[in-house]
Amino acid sequence: MTIVILGEGINTKGQLPKQVKRLLDKGIKIFGKHKDAKILLSGRYSFLYPKDKIPKKTEAEAMRDYLLKFGVPKKKIYLDKKSKDTIGYPYYTKKLYFLPKKERKALIITSDFHLKRVKFVFKKIFGKNYQFKFISVPIPFKGKKRIEIFKRQEVLLQKTKKILAKMKSGDHNFLKGKLYKIKYYKEKRPDWAIKFVTQGK
Repeated sequence: MTIVILGEGINTKGQLPKQVKRLLDKGIKIFGKHKDAKILLSGRYSFLYPKDKIPKKTEAEAMRDYLLKFGVPKKKIYLDKKSKDTIGYPYYTKKLYFLPKKERKALIITSDFHLKRVKFVFKKIFGKNYQFKFISVPIPFKGKKRIEIFKRQEVLLQKTKKILAKMKSGDHNFLKGKLYKIKYYKEKRPDWAIKFVTQGK
């Protein structure tokens, strides 16, 4: 089994936001009960970063460093340093890890606001021959900010469905040469959304 932990932001200094650490803590706890499992950390840095302000390290590298501090063996950790967003996570993890390793089962850890979209993209890009269990970790935000975050995700889910509408389930090659070049990636994002991704706030 593989435990997949998805990145959710990193600042320009290469520091992880508290929410990503919560995801990692959940992964560490699960790994403690399944020592034979492998851990796949997914994330480069958001495509929202300007080219002159990219982080000093990738999300995957920063997450690995965090796990090592808590005693997770380095040989158990694998990195996806290519993906820059929710669509990229399943695309690159499938290409770089699941297909080469012939892995078919995974436990995927993400935040609660992200869960619905993550489920959709993983099932769409991987297809029916994979067994995934999804675990969500609550974000600490309450009230108006929490509602705003969830509403934003619903908008992004509908956009994601539109992007992948012509893609056959499991046909990840549909995105070859297209990912991060689609018009969607050039659309203006709300300032708070950019801050959330680049600072975790």
